[in-house]
Amino acid sequence: MTVIIRNIGNGHMSLRLLVFFTVLACLFGCTNSKSEEVNIGYIGPLSKRATDLGIGPSNALQLAVNQYNASRSNNSPKVNLFVEDDQWEKDKALPAYHKLRKEHDIDIVYVSNTDGTIALQDAILKDQVILINPLNNDALLSSLNHNTFKIAKSTEEANELIAVRVIELGLKKVLIIHYPNDFMTRATTSCKRLLDQAAIENEVIIVDKNTVDFKHELKAAMKAGFDAYVFFGYKEFGFAMKQARDMGIKAPFFGSTVLLDPEYFTNSRGAIIGTECTFFTPADGNYVLATEFLTHYEDKYGHQPVSVWPAMQAYDAMNMVLGEIRTMEDGKNKKEQFDDWLRKRLFDISYYQGVCGNISISENGASKGIYFSLYRYTSKGKLSKVRR
Repeated sequence: MTVIIRNIGNGHMSLRLLVFFTVLACLFGCTNSKSEEVNIGYIGPLSKRATDLGIGPSNALQLAVNQYNASRSNNSPKVNLFVEDDQWEKDKALPAYHKLRKEHDIDIVYVSNTDGTIALQDAILKDQVILINPLNNDALLSSLNHNTFKIAKSTEEANELIAVRVIELGLKKVLIIHYPNDFMTRATTSCKRLLDQAAIENEVIIVDKNTVDFKHELKAAMKAGFDAYVFFGYKEFGFAMKQARDMGIKAPFFGSTVLLDPEYFTNSRGAIIGTECTFFTPADGNYVLATEFLTHYEDKYGHQPVSVWPAMQAYDAMNMVLGEIRTMEDGKNKKEQFDDWLRKRLFDISYYQGVCGNISISENGASKGIYFSLYRYTSKGKLSKVRR
C-alpha cells in the first residue's frame, strides 16, 4: 500500500500524517497475511497403567498435527500440540489441564480418560475450551456440557458384543469382574443388561484398582460353577486369568478393548490366549486409509501402535478438527468466540471419511460410524476376528 502526502504548508503535520498512514498500512498488511496459532492439549496415560490408551493416541495426534502444519496454507493457523500424562487417574486430569492452560493457553483439549473428561467439565466451560474424548463415547459423556465431543466407538455398543457372544455359545452362568472406573462400569452394565434380558444367570464383582490377588473371588466362583468369566479391567486382570487357570477353571474368558497391553499378557503368563474381546482393526474401518495411516505412523515412530484402535480413533478425531481449523481464517467471524465457532463447525460434520470409517457428529456431540467386532487373542500381542 502506497500513501502520498502532499505538503500543504505544515511540515510537522504532514510528517505525522505520513507516519500514521504508514503504520496503518503496515498493520492492515500484517493482519491480512499473518495467521494466528492454535494450541491444543492432550491428557492421557503415558505411564503406570493403560499406556496403550495413551502413547499410541498421543503419537497419532502429533502425526496429524505434523501433516497439517506441513501442508497448511499461509492463511491457515499453525497448530501446536502439548501432551500431559495423567497415568489413567481421574485426580490427575484437572491439574494437567490447568498446567496446559497456564503454560500454553490451549483452546482445545483431548482427554482419553472418561473419568478425566467428567472432572474437566466445569473448567472447560468456564475457560471456553473445546474438549474431545478420542477413545470413549457413552451415554454419560453425551449428557455433559455442549463443549464436550466424543469421537470414538460407543462404549455400550462395543461391550454388548460380549453378551451377544455368550448367548450365541449357549453359556448359562456368567461372572463379570470389573475395574472401578466409569468405562468398565458401563461396559459391565451394558453386558449385564443383555444377559438379564436373555434370562442368563450372572453375577458382578467390583475389585479395587490395585488388586492383583483374585484367589478369594475365583475360589467362590469355581464353587458356584460359573461357565463363563468376563474380565472388564486392565493389566492387573492378567493375574486373575493366570490364577483362574492354575486353579483348574476351564471356562471361556471374555474381555474388553484393552487386552493388547503387553503387560496384560505378561501378568497372565499366557493364560490370556483364547480370550475373546471387542476390538477394532483396519478391516473394520476404511482399510485403505487405515493402512496408509499405520504406514506413516511406523515411518515416523519406528513401530506400529501396540493397540491400533486408540491410535486410529485419535487420528480421526484430530484430523476432523484440523479440517475445520484449516478454514478458520476465511470462515470465522473475527468477533466470534473460538469455542462457539468450532462447536458449530463440529456439529455440522457429516460422513467424514476417516481411517475408522464414515463418521458423523450427533446433536449430543457423540460420533456415529465406528463399529467394533469380536476378536480372539491367539498369541502374544495378536488377535484374529471371530468368525460367527
